[in-house]
Amino acid sequence: MPETSRLYALTSTYTNPWWPAEPGPSLLINDPVMAARWYLDNEQEENLAVAARISTDNGATWQVLPPRELWAHTLQHLDSAAQSPEEPVRHAAAALREQLDADATAWIDRRIRFVEPDNPAPYRPDTPTLFGWQRGGEVWALALGTVPPDPVLERLTAQYADPQPEGPDQARAAARQTLDALATAQSPQGTDVPELLQAYQRLELLTFPAGQLHALVLPAQDNILNQLATRLPETADVSATHPDPEHPVRKAAATYLHRLARLGPGPHPDNPSVREAHDALTAAIAESAARTEPTAPDGPPTALPGHPRLLTDLEAAAAWRARSPAARRDAEMYMDDLVRAHTRLVTASADAAAQGVGWLNARPRDPAEAAAVDSRDYFEQRLKDLNARHSVLMHGSVLAEAETAAVQAKHQAVVDAAQATLPLTPRTTVAETEADHDAFMAHVTTAEQRIDQVLAEQRQHARNALQRHFPQTAMYELRTRLMDRAGLGPDSYQQAYQAVGDTGRALEELSSRLASGTAEFGQPPVTAEQVAAASARHAAAEQHFDDLSVSQPRTLEALNALDRIKGLAPTGPEGRAARIAQITAQSRERAQHTPSEAEPVGGLSRKAQPSGHIHDGQVPQSAPRPGMR
Repeated sequence: MPETSRLYALTSTYTNPWWPAEPGPSLLINDPVMAARWYLDNEQEENLAVAARISTDNGATWQVLPPRELWAHTLQHLDSAAQSPEEPVRHAAAALREQLDADATAWIDRRIRFVEPDNPAPYRPDTPTLFGWQRGGEVWALALGTVPPDPVLERLTAQYADPQPEGPDQARAAARQTLDALATAQSPQGTDVPELLQAYQRLELLTFPAGQLHALVLPAQDNILNQLATRLPETADVSATHPDPEHPVRKAAATYLHRLARLGPGPHPDNPSVREAHDALTAAIAESAARTEPTAPDGPPTALPGHPRLLTDLEAAAAWRARSPAARRDAEMYMDDLVRAHTRLVTASADAAAQGVGWLNARPRDPAEAAAVDSRDYFEQRLKDLNARHSVLMHGSVLAEAETAAVQAKHQAVVDAAQATLPLTPRTTVAETEADHDAFMAHVTTAEQRIDQVLAEQRQHARNALQRHFPQTAMYELRTRLMDRAGLGPDSYQQAYQAVGDTGRALEELSSRLASGTAEFGQPPVTAEQVAAASARHAAAEQHFDDLSVSQPRTLEALNALDRIKGLAPTGPEGRAARIAQITAQSRERAQHTPSEAEPVGGLSRKAQPSGHIHDGQVPQSAPRPGMR
């Protein structure tokens, strides 16, 4: 059983800017095996880019999850299951590992026989070149952080029309070289400068084209550049004297270091590119020393603290489950059902293949496998629908919070304006009084406009989410789907209240009969097991009542906020330029380290994208439950 406190959120983006602006498929699951298989199936350099995040506190906070860490989690999970004392668990773990190797083989094959999207002959060759094997080893090491395992390499060799015995060795050697360069970049402090330059050059000369996987190289190269910045005399003082990464001196130093490092170890005094960058750095330092650096003015205070809060759909779904106990209970049940269905399918497919039936045979599919496919598809769609409902509710809940905060902020704006424009001396003329009044109103108007602007952005974000998931749904139908079908309808509270009383009275009666030793005519005596079962039913009824007392009003509040923006027009499609900028930003975000990693020394690295943080509000006290007799 996977850890319910750990969640994996995987989202995909279409990398072709000519395609629609809608995001690609996504997954929110608590099982690393399903997450890893989903990554391997969807991460495609020429079509889709996948970003992964992980939460270890039920979605309250999120961190970037590099694919190599997801792969490590998966192998640890399967290794642990393989040591289980239960034979069915070991059998399922073996089948899952076999299927994972098959998925990884198909994934790395797309890199070994990679074809450029604009290639005039875009068909993959039947037999790869040694250059392709090298590229496959580099990609595997960079993305998954290991050397390609023998089962994967054996599958690759067997499936090609003209097997190449030297191909796997080429992939292993390329993977080891890449891992060595990454290890040097991860701990560059005790490494000599020539080795740093060699590691940088190795990463610079990776054989696969620039793209989302190549973006994983950027943090490693940044670490090396930051270390070189403190070790080379030309740049040793740059970071200390110019902390702003956008300063011309810092940018000139980064350009010089990049051009120097890409040439590898050895002196390069005659290289025109390096000489040009060094001259530009010297000129930038001299120009900066000749002028006084202006002090950046403080920006205006936040109009609406904490807003706009622009959560992604998966972050919103997880945050709603932290806010609504009923939603969390449903999500855990749905995810567990999908994981079990996924495991049953893999096991059934392995058993069918061993018997010579299944997908790739002329004979009909095995009935158990066909049933497992239908079950997996059903639970997968059910979880997607649940994610959509929870996501929309969280967007509505955040909007309700923003609207409440806006009212309070506008009241505070009036107080702040009065304090800022209060005259120090009494006014004696009408003109002076009117001037004070105009200053007061200008202060209030400016603050209200800024608050309204933030609130409008929050409303638009919620409206876009509503349009994505329920584009043609009337509000009354939306209430039915999000409340009544979730067990939060008008009668649910009274039914839960009554269930607490009924189970409590039944428990009290059974406990009394057990204590007295009496039995009804024709009935056996009450046993301790019956009392324990009644106690469990009463505890479940109490828990359901408490969950409902919290979830129902929060759901209603979110729906009311969504009702107020139903008539707001959704945002139109983005242009091609905006789409390209968005894809570039997402690729860089996928390349960032997790927030727990320290910033490299020197500060010349590219700007890291902050991880999203989702904070739950206060849980209100539940209503009093009925007591027992």
